[in-house]
Amino acid sequence: MINEATTLFRKRQKAIRKEKNYYNKFIFNGHFTVFLLILFGAFIMGYGEWLKHIPQHIDYALITSIIIALLSLFPLRTLLKEADQIFLLPFEKYMKRYMILSINYSYFTRIMMLLLILIVPFPLFYQLSESNIQYYIAFALVALITPYLVLHLRWCLYQLGVSTWIVNVSFFIILSLNFYIILGLHSYLGILITIAMAVLIVVLKGKVVKQLYPWERMIAIEQRHHTNYYKFVNMFTDVKHLRETAVRRSYLDFILPVPKGKKFNANQMYLYLFMRSFVRGRDAFSIIIRLMLIAVVLIIWLSHPIVGILIGSLFMYITLLQMSQFYTQQAYGLWPQVWPAPDTIVIKGYEKFLYRLMIVMGVVFTIAFSIMNPTLFFFSIVFFLVGYLTIRSTIKKLKYQETLLRD
Repeated sequence: MINEATTLFRKRQKAIRKEKNYYNKFIFNGHFTVFLLILFGAFIMGYGEWLKHIPQHIDYALITSIIIALLSLFPLRTLLKEADQIFLLPFEKYMKRYMILSINYSYFTRIMMLLLILIVPFPLFYQLSESNIQYYIAFALVALITPYLVLHLRWCLYQLGVSTWIVNVSFFIILSLNFYIILGLHSYLGILITIAMAVLIVVLKGKVVKQLYPWERMIAIEQRHHTNYYKFVNMFTDVKHLRETAVRRSYLDFILPVPKGKKFNANQMYLYLFMRSFVRGRDAFSIIIRLMLIAVVLIIWLSHPIVGILIGSLFMYITLLQMSQFYTQQAYGLWPQVWPAPDTIVIKGYEKFLYRLMIVMGVVFTIAFSIMNPTLFFFSIVFFLVGYLTIRSTIKKLKYQETLLRD
C-alpha cells in the first residue's frame, strides 16, 4: 500500500508538471521574457546605485526578517481532488507516506525562489557591516531550513483543527522573531527557536496519530491554490475550466454609467461590457493595479529618466498585450448570441476600452515620472506612443483572426 501511495502522488505530480509546462509556453513567451530580462537589468542597475548611498537610521534587519518570514510560509500542496474524499477513504491509514511526499513537493517547489530572494539583501548587509556577515550566512541557512519545519507543523496543526489564519499569523511572528534575533541582534540564540520547532514536530506527531484525515479541508486548500494559479495563467491565455467571479466595487460605479436613450445601441454596448468585465472582475483588475503600483515604485526608486521611460513603456506594453482575455470573454460569450452584432462592432468596443485603459495608465506613469524628472516631463509622451502602437497592433491581429474565422 505504501508503494501505491507513492505511485499515486508521483502520477499526480507528473500531471501537474505537464499542465504547468503547457501553460508556461504562453506565460514565458518572447515578449514577456524580454520584459523580465530588461526589468531584471534595470533592478540590478538601480540597486547598485542605491548601495552607493544607503540611507541610514533604517532597521534593514527588521525589514528583511519580516519579508523573509512572509515568504517562508510555504503553502501545503497535497494535489488532492474532490473525489478523493470518497474513493481514497478506505486508503486513509496509508496516507502518511502520501503526506510526506506532499510536504517534500511543497518545499522543493518554493525553496529556489526563496534562495534567490535571500541573495538580494546580501550585498546590503555586506556593505553595512563586513565583519558581521557570518550572522547573515547563519540567517540564510536558518531561513532555508525553517520552511520545511513549518510545513510539517502546518500539517500537524491542520489535523488538530487549528484554523489556517491562526497558523499563518503564529508562524509569521515566530519566524520574524527568529530571523531578527540572528540578523538584527547578532545572536545565535535564534537557532534555538529552530531546534524548538523540530522538537515540537515530534511532540505533535505523537498526538495526531489517531486523528482522522481532514479530507474536506485539505481538498479545499488544494483547490484554492490551484485556482489561484489558473487566475494568474488566465492573464496570459484562456483557461477554460476557470470559473469567473465578480466583485461589486461600488466606489467605481461612476465610471460605469448605464447607456441610455440613443446611446443604448450595439455601437456602445461592447465598450460598456468590456469596462464592466474589467471593473467588476476579481482577478484582472487587482493584477493590473498591482502592476501599475510596481511600475510607479520602480520609476520613483530608480529615479533615472531613461530607465523610468523604459520601465513605464514596458509595463504599458505588457499590460495592454495581456488584456486579450477580455475580448474572448465578450466576443465568444453569451451576448453576441442574445444581441447579435458584427464582429467589427465588438472589436471597435474592445479598441475603445484599451484606449481608456492606456490613458489611465499613461497619466499615472506620467505623474510618477514627472515627480522624479520635472524638467523632462515631456518625455512621458513615450508612454502614450507605446500604448497607441501596441493597441494598433493588437486590433490589427484581431481583425485578421476574425477574417480567418469567417473564411
